[in-house]
Amino acid sequence: MKNLFVLLLAGTFSVLLNSCTTKTKNGLPPSTGGIADVLIVMPDQKWETSVGAAVKSILMAEQEGLNQPEAIFDLHQITATEFKGLFEKNRKIIRINISDTVQKDELVARNNVFSDPQIIIDLSAKTDTAAIRLLKDKALSMIEMLKDVERIRIAKAYESTENLKVTGAMKKQFGFYVVLPESYYQAKSENEFAWYRMEPAKFSQAIMIYTRDFIDSSQLQPSKIIDYRNFMCKQYIPGELPGSYMSTDTIMRPVSYIVPFADDKATEVRGLWRTEGDFMGGPFLSYTFHDKKTNKVVTLEGYVYYPSNDKRDLVMQIEAILHSYKKVK
Repeated sequence: MKNLFVLLLAGTFSVLLNSCTTKTKNGLPPSTGGIADVLIVMPDQKWETSVGAAVKSILMAEQEGLNQPEAIFDLHQITATEFKGLFEKNRKIIRINISDTVQKDELVARNNVFSDPQIIIDLSAKTDTAAIRLLKDKALSMIEMLKDVERIRIAKAYESTENLKVTGAMKKQFGFYVVLPESYYQAKSENEFAWYRMEPAKFSQAIMIYTRDFIDSSQLQPSKIIDYRNFMCKQYIPGELPGSYMSTDTIMRPVSYIVPFADDKATEVRGLWRTEGDFMGGPFLSYTFHDKKTNKVVTLEGYVYYPSNDKRDLVMQIEAILHSYKKVK
């Protein structure tokens, strides 16, 4: 009940914030909900059974690449009869229908049904067993769809406050850009490297871009990406103490996946950074790919520094920035 109240409060607050812009370009109201909120629509009794447990185990699994346990998403469950009004405007919704009248076990996703941006994932199954099987089979694609709609929302918000001076310089240097909000500034730009930072009072976020000539596909292997990361960080990312510099933490090994990126694929790496010669550290996220047009290996990376605090949402903001990558036409 507490989580449901928080979700309603967040939705109401979001509606008030958007009251001066009641419709998006496609005529729908702006979606609501927190950066990690997912609304689950299913019967209360099913939520407390193995079906609900399967949903929780998938969507509330620990987010990889963080230095303290945080779930991928925050879940809020309501029943189908409660799904109306403000609840319909939530950005990320999963509706689960289990009934012997279901003709086909399937998972169907639809965008921008009641609000924009929005993803509604409808899972239909004849039995609990079939529903759990579908959830497990489609787990990765569900997580990606839920994250993607949030990346879209964040990127649109950042576009409204884009630092055009910084992104303009980025375009000239690299021939591509990512959307950086006004609060970012260019901290360093040399050869095939650039460093952009945001330094509010309590935490730090930063973006690094570095490129190099493509030699062979081994450069896209995670171990090679980390080796080159350490080489670049030692050169360009100093710590606060004399002689200190950023490196990659080896206690918790980085995890990597091949993921969809910019209409192609990239090697995603999530891990922890640390400072050689100092005690600073935190999570980082990078995407590395081969730009065939320029024959360059491109790495887009972001990192967060927020000691003793949760960092999942800050990393999600970094993820949205990196996914806003666009080539200059």
